[in-house]
Amino acid sequence: MATQIKAELVAGKLAEYEQLSKIYDDIVKQSRPRLTVEGQGKILLALADEDHLSQQQLATRLGISPQSTSEFVYKLAKRDLITLTKSPKDRRINLVNLTAAGRQKIESAAQEVPPFVRVLSDTELEQLSALLTKITDAMYTDIDTANPTLGVKFHKLFASRYLKRFKK
Repeated sequence: MATQIKAELVAGKLAEYEQLSKIYDDIVKQSRPRLTVEGQGKILLALADEDHLSQQQLATRLGISPQSTSEFVYKLAKRDLITLTKSPKDRRINLVNLTAAGRQKIESAAQEVPPFVRVLSDTELEQLSALLTKITDAMYTDIDTANPTLGVKFHKLFASRYLKRFKK
């Protein structure tokens, strides 16, 4: 019974952290780079994994509608994070490519270390990292069991890309 109570307290702390993190970002309004695994962020991360894809290939890989893909691609092109080129095989098809600015956006987001993490000692950082790894591994297992789709694999790609950056 004590383990159940402790687990409920931890679940409450995780929920508190999730909400507080959103409030922190809103109030502190840091200009820190952020890359989400939704919308435009999905497109950028997919292109970082494999560049020179058609919009249809992106839509299929990411499990999003062609209309949404087209909208995200247009917005990214407007921000000069991607370019569109005609396919040499079929001029009706636009191939989507990351620009240097797009690659930089992905890299800078992967380098983000929230300032509030700096309150932890080296030992506490090691402990927290080990615990979060154990938790996220269990989460990935549960997600894979419930829904082993490309979208889930994409989220794993984001996490592994993020972690590889810090392991260098």
